Amino acid sequence: MALPSILGINRTQDASISIFEGGRHVMSIHKERLSKRKHHWGRLKDIGLYKEHVPAVNRPYDLVVECWSADEEIQKKEQYHEELRTELDFTPNSRIIEISHHLSHLYSAWPPSGFKECAVMIIDSVGSPVEHIKYDYPGKGKTGLFEVASYYYCKDGEVKCIQKQLHDRNPEEPNGLGNFYYKLTECFFEGEGSEGKVMGLAAYGDPSKLDLPELIVEEGAALIPDAWREMFKSWDYAYKQDQKTFQEKADLAARGQDVFEKALIKIADWLSEKTGTKDIAYAGGCALNCVANSKVLEQGYNLFIPPAPHDGGTSVGCAIYGAMEYFKLQNAFNWRTDYLGPDVNIEEVTKLLADYPGLSLHKPDDILEECANHLVKGEILCVYQSNSEFGPRALGNRSIVADTRYAVHKFWINTFVKGREWFRPIAPFVLQEDVNKYFHFDGRSPFMLFTAYLRDAYKNKFPTIEHNDFSARIQTVSEEDNPFIYELIKSFKEKTGVGIITNTSFNGKNETIVETLTDTLNCYARLPIHYLVVPPYIISKKTPVSNPLQLSSSPV
Repeated sequence: MALPSILGINRTQDASISIFEGGRHVMSIHKERLSKRKHHWGRLKDIGLYKEHVPAVNRPYDLVVECWSADEEIQKKEQYHEELRTELDFTPNSRIIEISHHLSHLYSAWPPSGFKECAVMIIDSVGSPVEHIKYDYPGKGKTGLFEVASYYYCKDGEVKCIQKQLHDRNPEEPNGLGNFYYKLTECFFEGEGSEGKVMGLAAYGDPSKLDLPELIVEEGAALIPDAWREMFKSWDYAYKQDQKTFQEKADLAARGQDVFEKALIKIADWLSEKTGTKDIAYAGGCALNCVANSKVLEQGYNLFIPPAPHDGGTSVGCAIYGAMEYFKLQNAFNWRTDYLGPDVNIEEVTKLLADYPGLSLHKPDDILEECANHLVKGEILCVYQSNSEFGPRALGNRSIVADTRYAVHKFWINTFVKGREWFRPIAPFVLQEDVNKYFHFDGRSPFMLFTAYLRDAYKNKFPTIEHNDFSARIQTVSEEDNPFIYELIKSFKEKTGVGIITNTSFNGKNETIVETLTDTLNCYARLPIHYLVVPPYIISKKTPVSNPLQLSSSPV
């Protein structure tokens, strides 16, 4: 008997879809990778966009599971459902159902974690209005409120909500850990998705310089003191303004990061005591704070965070919910690797190059040897492989890589390639078997969601990837995780003795990560990157790019 075909749809920020056959994953993609608008929200006509670009979408569906958030688009639900019925094929007796926002986060984290018993933290700035939450939770019955944190206990396939933090969305009196960091970010940067900049800025600051209180944590609820609420009204710390010095801005970021971390640890302690387990699955936008995640890890918790813990990952949660709760099927998706995007016919690159007279194609006898030699020479490569990563991080299939030993590479990539702030850190790939050699870290970190500190012997050895406090947002790589990247690092290590190379996402300033081969060729053709690696091919520019090492001859 054929497994039911399920489409999970995230209709809110970082819109996305996921296709499952029963409990087995087929394909997931973010809308922004197709529309080229970062953090693109779900809207009408999305299904046509997905169908146009992703052939896998064209199939008959037994179930569509949607999730919404606080976005008022849900008032157009009937229009969205009419679009589904018009654009998609449905099997007889098919259905369209909706689940609440934090529930979709829950199912994106708990079933793929592999934990048989665990606690779950879902923490973001805002979820569904309580009127849309159908399951039981403590305090149910209130109206006019929205979920900002939800805590669950899961065992043997059963889910129990043990607490929620609710908020009325009054902007003058924000509460919740997600709202705290959102408001903190607004002190420095405009627009969506700048929280990572605050983390990077915080490493340059001293949290003791500002006399601002810690957050109040009560039964999993994070409450924001008035002193912070007043600070959030100030525009003095805007990064592009001169009212405050860079150091003063960094000190505020550091204080905010510090109180966020302490509050998160208090929440994890409370949740562990409440549930009796140290195994925690964690999702929601706050789970992208890799520095805070590491602080929780240091407390002895077994922490699973999916590679798409933000709203984009909820389409996976929707599909898993459909498999488990609607069809009563066992989840078969253990989220150990993250290359969930559409299949790509790599051979098409040979035909596409006809439109790029400035580029040349080469198929080397030993692509790993040649790529490693380029890295040793100080040249920068971008790597494109089939099946893009699902989530905000590039993890080897849409990555820019370089030698970590030269400080000029950080300057080159941030300034000329990414066009972003000078203080932004660049992450490292590190061989799984070598991670404990270089860093104070044990275990796997395949999704770039934890930071680790360099051991004393290696401080100031890898200036491209070490942050101001000698930390790095590490991604461990095994042969199982990504065979090509793993073998590339090994080849580089044979030549240099170093089992680390850089990894940052393959895109230019204010752009989304490349998705298609055409995206890739366009991006490579105009950025100062030396080689494009599309295994088994290497693509080069007929007009050579300057070598960054011409700007700096020493590896510091």
